[in-house]
Amino acid sequence: MLKIYGAPHSRAFRVIWLANEIGIPYEHIPVTFDPPNPQCKEPWYVALNPNGRVPSIDDEGFVMWESAAINLYLAEKYQNSLYPSTPQGRGRVLQWTFFVANDIEPAMITLFRNRVYFPPEQRSATLADQAEQTLRTKLAILEQQLVQSPFFGGDKWDMADFMIASVLYVLARLKLDLADYPRLDAWLIASISRPAAQVARKLRES
Repeated sequence: MLKIYGAPHSRAFRVIWLANEIGIPYEHIPVTFDPPNPQCKEPWYVALNPNGRVPSIDDEGFVMWESAAINLYLAEKYQNSLYPSTPQGRGRVLQWTFFVANDIEPAMITLFRNRVYFPPEQRSATLADQAEQTLRTKLAILEQQLVQSPFFGGDKWDMADFMIASVLYVLARLKLDLADYPRLDAWLIASISRPAAQVARKLRES
């Protein structure tokens, strides 16, 4: 059985969501990452993931880390309706996966840390404002894509949509005003309201 290591409020959330989305039986093994004594830095876990970060998986003896790589692997191995059947469809999945990881997530995390996560005395308004400006230029690209097609996968919600939604979930916690991106806002609400997402959200938010 697939083992998923990581706290549900970490990026392990993305793997838990996908496992529920495509019906993979799994065992969730919580691993803390918060100081002062994060379990992800303990020797037994570092043997699984030398970076000492979460999540990691053990899929019947095959160990992987990096949440995006894990989800792309699982989607391909456990064939399902989300995984595109054509090279073009799989290319779109990779395109949006790299875009959200490289262009959106860094700014979003900087904004989250300096508006929500850090104690008030450690927050930088300047960094937060800069990050929001960068983030909004990238969200505009997503909005424009949804003008052209109802989903990032084309005519149906597929793995490209999952990869974006599992990252943009943090926007819900930021409570960022998305009025300038009405299609993206509606798409995100629908995405994180999917039954499998609700299961993962209950773990994450409990």
